[in-house]
Amino acid sequence: MSPGVNFQMADNSMILHDGKVIGTKDNRVQVKITSQYACSDCHAKSVCTAYKGEGRIIDAVAQEPLNNGDFVIIKMEEKFGWTALFYGFILPFILLVLVLFVLHALGSSEIGIALSAIGSLVPYYMVLYFFKERIEKDFIFKAEKNKIQR
Repeated sequence: MSPGVNFQMADNSMILHDGKVIGTKDNRVQVKITSQYACSDCHAKSVCTAYKGEGRIIDAVAQEPLNNGDFVIIKMEEKFGWTALFYGFILPFILLVLVLFVLHALGSSEIGIALSAIGSLVPYYMVLYFFKERIEKDFIFKAEKNKIQR
């Protein structure tokens, strides 16, 4: 099983990423993950923020005592990835198309339809931003020490 690639674990699908602990506090850790060799084979690489190469810092719950510099595996249930995809891409697309069709049916000008459809995304993403902390509580990342030495 390659890191960064989905695998079956009992009846739960998990998303995995290798990372390095850069900060600890109580049972929470900050982990920096970067693009990996396995990302090239992953079906979700086009929407994955870890694939961009610059790295990403993830707050995670430590499954065991961890120290700065420890290499870890970050785990997240796949269903949370699909939820993020829904909120970030699918729902705004539905909103955009809905506004397009409604305004077209009402006989608005094409320029007005296009600007209104694009403009409808601004309040949507503002609402997501304002509820960011509440939404983040639903996405649980877990960190455990990577048993493979580097």
